[in-house]
Amino acid sequence: MPHKTLDVENFIKYHISLPLLAWLILLICFHFTEIDVWLTTHFYDHNLQKWPYRDHWLLQDIIHKKGRNLIYAAGTVMLVCLLISCTSASKLAAHRKALAFLVISGVAGPLVITYLKSRTHIYCPWDLSLYNGNKPHIHLFDSISATLGVGHCFPAGHSSLGYTLVNLYFFCLIVKPAYKFYGLAIGLLTGSIFAAAQEIRGAHFLSHDLFTLAICWFSTTLIFFIFFRKHLHQPKPC
Repeated sequence: MPHKTLDVENFIKYHISLPLLAWLILLICFHFTEIDVWLTTHFYDHNLQKWPYRDHWLLQDIIHKKGRNLIYAAGTVMLVCLLISCTSASKLAAHRKALAFLVISGVAGPLVITYLKSRTHIYCPWDLSLYNGNKPHIHLFDSISATLGVGHCFPAGHSSLGYTLVNLYFFCLIVKPAYKFYGLAIGLLTGSIFAAAQEIRGAHFLSHDLFTLAICWFSTTLIFFIFFRKHLHQPKPC
């Protein structure tokens, strides 16, 4: 793999500092406002007291189920490429480290999110009393009752399968820098489509998906730093 060097100050600024600032601002906005509820209410029929698009074939069968299978297939291809790269005769051998990063970072975000979903007490919109359910609407930093069960909804799981593809940006940053924004677009677009589908169905609030994006981005950035910290350099003084 050709040696690529990256300005460490710019890397930290554009991949950690600015994204973290933006995320914290959004986190505060969603905690102290009802943006989530205002947006989600547009997809709920209060007259019929149901989510009219919950079982829609496009959202449930295509984007949710087949979309998930498509990501699993893509992950399998990445893993196969990594295994092939382990043979010295393979043309992929030069990219073995980058492929290992791609596979590991691809599962890291979704695994963290799966763990958090099993611990948090934030519920899906379709479970809330606001929408004819029986669960309270809880913000991230609200105090909770000891008797309240785990919500199994936050952060959003399905969109993590799309947002984890932001690792393609980092992969291209090392292998083919000219294509890095194409990689970023693939991850953001796929994750956003998955997120929108679930929000329209009533499965998640927007904040759930933004939290998922943040986890996928920062976990990938951390793994990139672990793999390629030697490629980062201090800028030369003027």
